Amino acid sequence: MSFEENKQVEEEKQEQAEYMSELQKEIADQKEEIAGQKEKIAEQEKEIVKPEPKPEKKEIKRSTAIPPAEPEKKKKEKSVVHSRIDVDLWRTKMHRDEWGIRKDAQRAQKDRQWTRDMDQLGTVKVNGEDYGILAIREKAWKNKDPLEKRFVMKMFSPSGYWRASIERLQGESFANSLATKEPSPAYICIFKHTRNLYRIKRLAHFPRFQGQIFGFSYLDEHDVFRSFVIDDKRLRFGSDWVVKNIHNKVIAKINGKFMNLGGRFKISIFNEKLARDKTFFNMLILFSATLRYYRDIKKNIKKALKELKESDSEVKLDDSETNLYLNPRKLSI
Repeated sequence: MSFEENKQVEEEKQEQAEYMSELQKEIADQKEEIAGQKEKIAEQEKEIVKPEPKPEKKEIKRSTAIPPAEPEKKKKEKSVVHSRIDVDLWRTKMHRDEWGIRKDAQRAQKDRQWTRDMDQLGTVKVNGEDYGILAIREKAWKNKDPLEKRFVMKMFSPSGYWRASIERLQGESFANSLATKEPSPAYICIFKHTRNLYRIKRLAHFPRFQGQIFGFSYLDEHDVFRSFVIDDKRLRFGSDWVVKNIHNKVIAKINGKFMNLGGRFKISIFNEKLARDKTFFNMLILFSATLRYYRDIKKNIKKALKELKESDSEVKLDDSETNLYLNPRKLSI
């Protein structure tokens, strides 16, 4: 066995040990999340006020022999699903599609968006067909310094070409968290099919016990303004969210599989136009993929804000994030 082969075997053994420790951590986090959700359900049940019993109606004798017609019961309209999307995040990196240093090198040669620290973590299917692969910048995410820790996730086509990216904005996340007095991450989405930038941010939800809510808006290709909220369901286990439009109508759902250690999400879109809107369904795909890291992202924001308060130091953003704050109108002059 050559020196390079020995080195590769040692690296694989080291990765296996790291993945086993990550797996144990994920199991512990799942148990903690289940306990927390049980407590929230118990609190909500206490706040539910039981309705007073209605007084019994006295029977009125009718002189006619024909009985009165009963009012027709309204039938519940079933929502038609125009698009089904499956986002499947793996538990560990022990997957045949991800394994191998050579494969990463080939992807990096194909598209420069696949950097050296990219690590594939899952796949995406749209209506049963392969749509893309998801990868994260592992080195930036594993940085131990809470102020330097960055979350950058990218989606590539099955053939390995870049489609879209979602990145947490460190500065805006700090500002939102200080305003809402709880960890409130903000993300920015960048797509290949458009030069526009799209933001998704966690907003304050009142009353707070009802859950968490995110918001995003954009101009579509016909210059129509679209605004949406992503609201979670608090009385269910797992990570389940409903997407509502500006008219407060549910136009999509994100259902997270309960007790899936990696993260598996099924997206159903009920609006025919939005099911064909690349920007809309790509944003839902990227948002779903961030939910696996949502707990750790909130912990990171807490640690970073605590460190800033104790040290009284200044916030210095990464150059790639600083560029996102530049004035686009001035750049176009």
